[in-house]
Amino acid sequence: MSKQHSATYKTSVRLTKTAMEKMGVFGISERSFFVADKAFKVFIERYPSNADGELSVALILDKSENVRLTGKEAEASFVLHGVFTNHHLLITNVTQRKAYQALGTNWQREEYMLFDRSREAASIPLINMINRMTPAKESSDYVKKRIGSWEGYLKIQERGMDIPDIKTAYSSLSFSHDFSRITLKGCQLKETEWKSLKNLTVRLTGVSGDVGTVIKAANRTVEIELQHYMVKQLRENGLSLDKKEVVFSNFAALSQIRRLRQGFANLEKGLAVNANLDRLLFEEKPPVKPLRSLEKLTFHNRLNEFQQKAVSGAIAAEDLYVIQGPPGTGKTTVISEICLQNAKKGLRTLVASQSNLAVDNALGRLLANKDIRILRVGRTESIEEEGKKFIEENVGQYWKDHTLAEVSAQYEMRAKREPELKKELTHNEQATEKLEPVYESLVVAVEEKKRAVEKQQTIQQQLEQERVKQSALEREQDKARQERQAIDKEIETLENELQQDAVFIEETKGTEWLVQEQKIQGAIQQLQRALGRERLEQDLEVKRHELEAITEKRDQMADIMEQKKIAIANMDSIKKIDGLLDVIKEERVEETASITYLINRLEANRENMADWTKLNEYNERVSPAISYIEKLLTSVDISVANLKEQALLKAEAYSSAEIDEYLEKLRAILKGEQRSNPIVLQKGLIGLYRRQNDLWRRGAKFKAVDVYVAESKRAFSDLKKTLCAELVKQQEQYRVWDAKWLEKQEKQQQDMAPLELRYRQLPNVADLPADINGAIRESKAQLEKLQKDKTLFDQTKQRINDQQVKLEQKHSVLESISSRLAKVEAEIEKVEEAIANCEQQLAALAEVLTSNPEQCLEETTKQLASLSFTKESLKQEMKNLPLMQSVQKKWLDLLATANEHDLDEIRKLYIKHANVIGTTCVASARKDFIDNYPEFDVVIIDEVSKATPPELLLPMLKGQKVILVGDHHQLPPLLGNDTLEETLQEMIAEDNGFEEKKELEKLLEESLFERLYKNLPAANKTMLAIQYRMHEDIMETISPFYRLENDQLQCGIVDSDSERDHLLESSIVKRNNHLMWLDLPNEPAYFEERMSGGKSLYNAAELQEIRTLLVELNDATAEAKRAGRMASDELKSIGVISFYGEQVKRLQRMFDQELHLPHLAVRTGTVDRFQGSERDIIILSMVRNNQNKHGDIGFAKDYRRLNVALSRAKELLVLVGSSEMFTKQAKQAETRKMYKHVVEVVKKKSGLKALENSKG
Repeated sequence: MSKQHSATYKTSVRLTKTAMEKMGVFGISERSFFVADKAFKVFIERYPSNADGELSVALILDKSENVRLTGKEAEASFVLHGVFTNHHLLITNVTQRKAYQALGTNWQREEYMLFDRSREAASIPLINMINRMTPAKESSDYVKKRIGSWEGYLKIQERGMDIPDIKTAYSSLSFSHDFSRITLKGCQLKETEWKSLKNLTVRLTGVSGDVGTVIKAANRTVEIELQHYMVKQLRENGLSLDKKEVVFSNFAALSQIRRLRQGFANLEKGLAVNANLDRLLFEEKPPVKPLRSLEKLTFHNRLNEFQQKAVSGAIAAEDLYVIQGPPGTGKTTVISEICLQNAKKGLRTLVASQSNLAVDNALGRLLANKDIRILRVGRTESIEEEGKKFIEENVGQYWKDHTLAEVSAQYEMRAKREPELKKELTHNEQATEKLEPVYESLVVAVEEKKRAVEKQQTIQQQLEQERVKQSALEREQDKARQERQAIDKEIETLENELQQDAVFIEETKGTEWLVQEQKIQGAIQQLQRALGRERLEQDLEVKRHELEAITEKRDQMADIMEQKKIAIANMDSIKKIDGLLDVIKEERVEETASITYLINRLEANRENMADWTKLNEYNERVSPAISYIEKLLTSVDISVANLKEQALLKAEAYSSAEIDEYLEKLRAILKGEQRSNPIVLQKGLIGLYRRQNDLWRRGAKFKAVDVYVAESKRAFSDLKKTLCAELVKQQEQYRVWDAKWLEKQEKQQQDMAPLELRYRQLPNVADLPADINGAIRESKAQLEKLQKDKTLFDQTKQRINDQQVKLEQKHSVLESISSRLAKVEAEIEKVEEAIANCEQQLAALAEVLTSNPEQCLEETTKQLASLSFTKESLKQEMKNLPLMQSVQKKWLDLLATANEHDLDEIRKLYIKHANVIGTTCVASARKDFIDNYPEFDVVIIDEVSKATPPELLLPMLKGQKVILVGDHHQLPPLLGNDTLEETLQEMIAEDNGFEEKKELEKLLEESLFERLYKNLPAANKTMLAIQYRMHEDIMETISPFYRLENDQLQCGIVDSDSERDHLLESSIVKRNNHLMWLDLPNEPAYFEERMSGGKSLYNAAELQEIRTLLVELNDATAEAKRAGRMASDELKSIGVISFYGEQVKRLQRMFDQELHLPHLAVRTGTVDRFQGSERDIIILSMVRNNQNKHGDIGFAKDYRRLNVALSRAKELLVLVGSSEMFTKQAKQAETRKMYKHVVEVVKKKSGLKALENSKG
């Protein structure tokens, strides 16, 4: 809800004309805003900023301010709409808010404000506070968007709700064997009405309240699942009702949906008690507050370490805590402990769950605690017997009866107390007299032990000193021995080295070192001179080759220059352009811009002359033709002038080929019969005129031939001159290059002269080895070895002298060490004697020291103190006894005479101070509950996994702190009698465009509880890891489902075999069996079958096996009673469950019509319906068995469903079905692995029983 104000904010206010007019309409005095001494209580709601980016707000005045504003009271509140312009508040409009519209939501902030007419800007804290607020529409839209994913649940529940009540007569009413269902026969309904009956509530005329819900309707028969509170009433009256009439209605379901939708609306409006609830529910990482630090809690129940952690975490959490409770882990105990801890802190707790049974179970452990005042809210008829004493109308009587019994017991106890007190005082004094001499003797013994301890400490200190000394001496002894050993080794080494060196000196004593060295050096010098002459000869050879190359290059230069000279001389003799082009190519003349220009001019003139010549040739052919035809036409008096004028009206262009073709055609005509046809001749003449005109037009563009000839001659002459100039340039370039080569030639000759001189001066050595360098290296190696040998000889002589000195020193050190070692060994002997003496003295004190008079003295002192305290307490009790009896007598009289008025007052006080309220999730949204209990300090929701998110939201809205208890490894909620999977498949089949399909499928994958548990920090969640329900053999089958959690599932039953002994012995089931699988073959005789006209499956072979097993268990129970292992009136509770509804129906029919099991209490149900229940023995019918290669195992592939199925049994779990089907034919590898684990555990426990004979 809205945050409480922490200060009064002051701001100037300006009003627009519209705002002032509205105030006048509402009768608001403008002056009333500006009372300086009294602030207005307002609820600030931020709007989105306007187009100019200005801060926009609504100031909702509390309705208590109406008298100040208008002079009269009113239920509606006034709203000031404004913007902050330049930090000044401008009121733009005034409206009224209806009384039913909530104030103080999470999107608003409650503050006190003063308004004035000054021109001062609004305070910075006020602006900052509003800026930090999220616009209400944004917050509401955020919630609306996120909560849209839950809309699918309500759409599912709303299916078919728009139908009126249906009333009909029936002919007979019958009960199922366990009175959990009734069947009405002979109902008269329309075809459409039969289809809409499923899941409707049922009322029978003559029975008050709803009796149950329709689970099946067909063939004039209706099967109804009874509300548990209706069983007794119907068993007494159902078969003798006067009027056999039934009403089917969906009113209760519609009311529930309305409440769920209101929960959505309240969250959107920001009406959650915890302002952060929407973020906690919808953000990927819920923004929880850090846990408070707590002092160590004192627990009222015996809790294991995981339960203690869960309670401590839940108490320390500020806003949200999640507890995962696998089957049988003591969730109810944890809930009761949290309630007790909250009660001690003065907090009010709401305990909610999806079902009434779960609420009453959760409250059941709190009934006996005096600090807890339970109030159970809900429809009286739906509440369990255990919880009925805590409904509003019964709490006064309950408190009176409970208190009267408690006070009566205490009063009677105190009446008998006086003689007991005197007797206890006498015993007390006798015990004191007996203990006092014992106490005195123990005091003496303690003193004696103290003296012995002191003496022991003195001896111990002396002993320690001697041992320290002994250790030091032994270390010194070891050190001296090691040193002596090292010196011995060094002396031995020195002597060996001296002997080796003496042998070496003796062997090399007569060597002439200097003579051999000079001989080798002379040989090396001679070889080096020979090597130098050889290298000089190679260098000269290289130089000669280089000189020859330079000379050859100069000769080439001379040839090229001569060639250029000849080309220049021959230039005058070249008469054609092609000759000049050959010169350019042969002499490699660079084609400059001027040369290119002149060549292009020559080519252009040549082309123009060719074109002119061609045009002239055509003209010479056309002109005679024109003259010839003109004569022919003139001879027949046809004017050619008009024809010529007509032809020249339009100029046309003709190609050479076209002119040729035209002349050929005209020639053919003139030779033929039409040569005298004037029309043809006129047409031909016009064509000739046009072509002649085109030739003249094109010829006019050309110059005279003489002009082209003159231009060509000039260009040709210019080109010759240009080429001569270029050739001269080339000659000059080659002369420069020749000069450079001449310079190189002279330099080369100069370089060779001294080399040749040196070569001639070097002597020519005879008998040289083939590899001179190798011979030099070999001689140098000999010289180096000789020098090393000489050095080694000198070093060895010096080393002998040094070693002799060292040897004398080592012998001196050895004598010193031996002397020191003898002294140390003498000291060690003295110390060992002192240590032995100390140990003898300590042994003499051992007897006194091992005694324990202090403990005896302490116990005796405590006993005396206890006796003294008890004596004083007894005396005080004796003194107070008359007063206590008098007070309790008055209480007894008052309680015994309490009338209805007194009980009503007690009831009111009890309700006012109730600190634990219990109700269902949906009932928490009833109007009377909302009015009486608008908010709670803590909301605990149990069995979260069985409730839909919309159901969970209703109690969450009421809690400052929410604690969720559930298990996401169990199944999601049922919708009516169907699983969410079945319902979703059915809706998709009806409407494939179902909008919320994806969101619901996502919730099937991961529930709200699972997402919160995974994403919350470790401090805000706990898994209860110790289970107390099932035998450890059974628990082993579900352990893998919890293997990924932080803690592994453990068995809290100390001795499973004795505490979960089913006491039965038969041919199939033995006492040591707690986990079994009756394995059917994967053969046609044992295959599943599909019900006619439906989708559900059943397995007739499994039905027969279960029948045999139940009969045997019934007989085994009777035998256990006869043997005294079970009480004669005790029934063995058995649950027979299956994954498929059709199998369950056939099982139920078998119990109702075929079996008589007086020693068993059997209940049937689908696995989904059995979630939350437990039985001594569970029989699970697997149903699926086929050899369809493309098939699967249906609903049984969901590990959560298997987890629920395996975890319902306390003493014995029996699976009936084909293990091969589930371990080999399931599609998914993970599914096969899951069932293989179950089979392996069953085998390990010797529980796999295969059928011996096949029916096939």
